[in-house]
Amino acid sequence: MTYTDAEQNLIVLSAICEMNYNEKYASLSALMSYTPDFTACENLLIKRSGIGVYNKVREKFNDPAFRKKIFDGLEKRGVECVTYASDDYPELLKHIPTPPIVLYLKGKRELLRRRSLSIVGSRRTTPNSLAQCKRFANELSEHFLIVSGSAQGADSAALEGAQGFAVSVIAFGFDHLNPQSSPQLQAVAQNGLFISEYYPTVAPQSFLFRYRNRIIAGLSAGTLVVSAGDKSGALITANFAADFGREVFAFPYNIGVSSGEGCNNLIKQGANLCQNPLDILSAFGLDLKPSFIVTLSDDEKEAYAIIKESGEIFLPTLSQNMGVPSYKLIPILSSLEIKGLICRLGGNRYSVI
Repeated sequence: MTYTDAEQNLIVLSAICEMNYNEKYASLSALMSYTPDFTACENLLIKRSGIGVYNKVREKFNDPAFRKKIFDGLEKRGVECVTYASDDYPELLKHIPTPPIVLYLKGKRELLRRRSLSIVGSRRTTPNSLAQCKRFANELSEHFLIVSGSAQGADSAALEGAQGFAVSVIAFGFDHLNPQSSPQLQAVAQNGLFISEYYPTVAPQSFLFRYRNRIIAGLSAGTLVVSAGDKSGALITANFAADFGREVFAFPYNIGVSSGEGCNNLIKQGANLCQNPLDILSAFGLDLKPSFIVTLSDDEKEAYAIIKESGEIFLPTLSQNMGVPSYKLIPILSSLEIKGLICRLGGNRYSVI
């Protein structure tokens, strides 16, 4: 990969300051010039990072061997970079208060040019909400590039729904990413794009996830929160989105569902209550594309109608309502699951999607 002088400078500065986020940001925000003036920010660097850091940064920045090591390491790993000086740096991301100076990429770089919508939630998400998340991601991916994290739960459901044609933003360097750890990440590796703001060697640290969340929100025209406890990291992403002037959407939850408390609080604070993908599309002046028609048998229609009316239902109750033995309902319910109309909640309970 060939980089301009301006891009090279920003990549080197990012790599120098990779080990400490606060040091990195103090340095790069002051040096955010494609021909950095170290003298102008000498006092800031020393004040924020300790005596001697200014000289170390300047020395490494001007060291040809160090610069070569940085770019050789990227090429060896198959990692590309988009910097604030690059033509294809995401436009929406440029307009947040603290844009990443460098984005490290693995995958389809051209996806950066697509309009994006982020879908986030907690690891502990109800089966019904996970099924809804997949459905929403699938239908919305016709209009938006889906952006999410890399965790199990809501993130993986969003990536699965988008069939990997998505962006997964990680909070550490690529040396610590294992796409083979889940089928959803494998699909992103094949069809989508991984993004990090950290040089590949940076290890995961808990505080980095908060900074990662600003990128998820910053890349996106809007953010959908599908689940969130009262202290969920998904709320951090939603708050970033609101601060950036982006649309925020949230699934509504019944009283007492702990994984939905954060969503209900967001709605109280002015987030868009979201029950259908059209709630999101209409906010952007878009319409749903016609979906395929699902053909149902009479028994499937009856079972679906009863489950929909109940919200969720136990198998024995459904059996009693239909006058059909439970064992005969199993293939009917399995067919409705395959057709994407219901989901199993556990404990012989079923809910519509």
